[in-house]
Amino acid sequence: MRDLRFWRWRKAADDDLDRELEVHLELATEERLEAGITQRDAQLAAHREFGSVALTKEELRDMRTGAALERVWQEARYAVRRLLRSPAFTLATVLTLALAIGANASIFAVVYRVVLNPLPYHQSERLVALEFSLPIRNVAKVYYVPSRLYFQYVDRAHTLDGLALYLPTNELTLTGQGSPERIRVSRTTSSLASVLRVTPAIGRWFSEHEAAPGASPAAVLSHGFWLRRFGQNPNVIGRPITLDGVPTIVVGVMPAPFAFPDPRVDVWIPAPYVTRTTATDGYNFAAIARLRDGATIAETRSELTRLAVDLDPSYPNNGYKALVSTATNLLDATVGSISVTLWILLAAVGLVLLVACANVANLFLVRSDVRQREITMRRALGAGTRAIALYFLTESTLLSLTGGATGLALAWGAVHILVAFGPTAGPWWASLPRLEEVRLDGVVWAFTLAISLLTALAFGFIPLFRFTSFAESLHGTRTWSTPSRSRYRTRHLLMAAQIAFALVLLVASGLMLRSFQKLRAVDPGFDATSTLTFRIGLPRIDYPDPGRMAAAHRAIIDRLSTLPSVTGVSASTCLPLSEQQLCQGGPLFIEGHPLPAGTIAPFVAIRAVAGGYFETMRMRVLRGRGIDGSDVEREEPVVVLNQALVNMAFPGQDAIRQRVRLGNPSLARGTPEWLTVVGVVANTPIFGLAEAAPFPQLYMPIFASRPVNNGPRLDAMSYVVRTALGPETLTESVRRVIHEVDANLALAQVSTMREVLDRAAAQMAFTMVLLAIAAGVSLMLGVIGIYGAMSYIVSQRTAEIGVRVALGAEPGSVARMIVWQGGIVALGGIIAGLASAFAGTRLIQSLLYGVSPRDPAVFAGTTALLLAVVLLACWFPARRAARLSPLDALRAE
Repeated sequence: MRDLRFWRWRKAADDDLDRELEVHLELATEERLEAGITQRDAQLAAHREFGSVALTKEELRDMRTGAALERVWQEARYAVRRLLRSPAFTLATVLTLALAIGANASIFAVVYRVVLNPLPYHQSERLVALEFSLPIRNVAKVYYVPSRLYFQYVDRAHTLDGLALYLPTNELTLTGQGSPERIRVSRTTSSLASVLRVTPAIGRWFSEHEAAPGASPAAVLSHGFWLRRFGQNPNVIGRPITLDGVPTIVVGVMPAPFAFPDPRVDVWIPAPYVTRTTATDGYNFAAIARLRDGATIAETRSELTRLAVDLDPSYPNNGYKALVSTATNLLDATVGSISVTLWILLAAVGLVLLVACANVANLFLVRSDVRQREITMRRALGAGTRAIALYFLTESTLLSLTGGATGLALAWGAVHILVAFGPTAGPWWASLPRLEEVRLDGVVWAFTLAISLLTALAFGFIPLFRFTSFAESLHGTRTWSTPSRSRYRTRHLLMAAQIAFALVLLVASGLMLRSFQKLRAVDPGFDATSTLTFRIGLPRIDYPDPGRMAAAHRAIIDRLSTLPSVTGVSASTCLPLSEQQLCQGGPLFIEGHPLPAGTIAPFVAIRAVAGGYFETMRMRVLRGRGIDGSDVEREEPVVVLNQALVNMAFPGQDAIRQRVRLGNPSLARGTPEWLTVVGVVANTPIFGLAEAAPFPQLYMPIFASRPVNNGPRLDAMSYVVRTALGPETLTESVRRVIHEVDANLALAQVSTMREVLDRAAAQMAFTMVLLAIAAGVSLMLGVIGIYGAMSYIVSQRTAEIGVRVALGAEPGSVARMIVWQGGIVALGGIIAGLASAFAGTRLIQSLLYGVSPRDPAVFAGTTALLLAVVLLACWFPARRAARLSPLDALRAE
């Protein structure tokens, strides 16, 4: 009552002061008119005379502002007291909002930092990744650029303001700094720092002359590597470190945020063979460029395509003529298709927020119904719509801000869990890029505050639309009468909305679960059980020729074979699903099938393997035989093809005893040797388990002395050790064996083949888990909301139920009536949810594997699950109603 008196006094005071000011101005104006002054001059003079009154009005405005703030503060204190007197309502509302807002804040943090936030480079929007397509070979993406084409672009591309080449990360062995360690190294041209506009934190970037053949090797360290291995010692600049046995001078340390092209890079060194005299046609380097001011990506694509064709028109079977530039913004190239996944996840948690809003709206409806008489009495005592709105908005704002703050704390924990356990390890196609940048910053705080205030406004205005008349409120004690259906229409609509939103999320998570099951059921072409894999690199200074490299690999295989429980050992230059992807490849030429003029030889992936590789990997030999130890020892010119290569090169023919060679005889040094096909093996994936079509692969023995054109390099090999026991137990034994062969060798990429398969499916598993969590939270909130709404409806109909039972209604029929009414609402929500899911699941079609976005089994299963849970939520209040005693029900009135 004190609040109402204060509000009425303030309103009267404001009106009196305004009227007083108007009277003074009118009297002063009339006096000047009687003195013969024009009306305009009279009004101006009156305003000047009463400037002090105008100042008083400004002071009045300040008083009004202070009074308004005092009013809000007073209303907030009263709202806190009211909410503390209703702990169940307050706790339920805050926790519901905290779950929904926390989920939205955490996923928005990922979307913003990964997809929306610019890359940490100056004017990063002008950076482009040079990519190409080869329509003549039906190749959608070529991520590499020959160094010969690089110099063509440097000299003649007018739309570019800088161009740099880099090799995707490989590994070198660091020695002389404690235990040997395989570290990740990126080889780049000296122009990379200027293209990215990044300056080392300490020292400098290497110069162009340091990249020339014969120059002293130079290296730039990453901030993390400098911290981990050198303890942030600034005196490391100018000192040598030993990489693969080669002393390399440290010339700089990059700042902490710099992580190009991979956050796991430890060292940058000059790229080899990138000079005008040593430029080649091999597709070995990725490229990044900066656009000139005013240039567009479309203009750049057109120019790069034209310059590729113009490079050497006389070049036989010029592959550049087939290149079509698809240069892409660097952010888009970095993020890739994961952006679609993240937007879908953000939409999913948005649905969770809608479910939570519907749940809390139901709670507010119940609260407003209970307090109708109080609100009507306030209105009768003079409170207007503003005062009533402030009354409810203060409560909703306090609840939403508390829920938002709690949700922000939950989001902080969720983001840390995502960063710690998200798919960051492994190749780019199975990981989440920029995950190390994800954190809660000011933008996420502002987003959380915005959705908290929006929910506060939505809940605060709900009661304003449910006022009853003064007379009806005063007669509100007649609650024994059956409420009209219009009283529950809003509540039923909210219940149906919760069911619809929950069903959409359940269908989406069901489809992702089915896709994940299909993906894990894919036959990779090998047996991943009980196998340990690792990679070993041989320093060129200690192993300068293929003969010594092959001898070292044979020695390691022989030593590993003697370990207890080891049943098989072999090695390959590239394993399935490895981080090296293609590892090495080249054009394939078939004996007796000359290429027509103007056509290009098919490109195949090439692997050199040790004896027993197919047996150790348990890859199925479909025809002929595999490669055994005698083929390696005698260096037999034989090869084994996978089924995809046979289908491409020998359609409808028997590939056994056919002969192929690698490299064009008109371009190769010497005459490429013919290799005889001795076997055909099953396909194994290269880029991922869900790749659209298997890539053609060719396997050859490890050749120590036979010069084979385009033969894989042997300085780094991946080993496979099959054991009768757990493969994890072999790591230390393997490390000891390697140390016995050469103390300067180090293991890298140590894992089991099962972990390799898990990483290949990590991105889909990440999406599936988050969608399943969103669906689970939505289902939980929906069920709680439905249960609460039905319980309130039953409590409102206590007298009616008592009368029905007193008149002879069976308790079972009463329970069925309430469940039936809840089921009708659920059915409406399910129909709306099915329609929305049927239309919306096409948006996640790109994320699915082997499952239709309208899979009937998923739709039927999730619908049945949701309907059963909803009916169960309706049954508990119905059972309680059926047990009511008529006498107790009527006495309660």
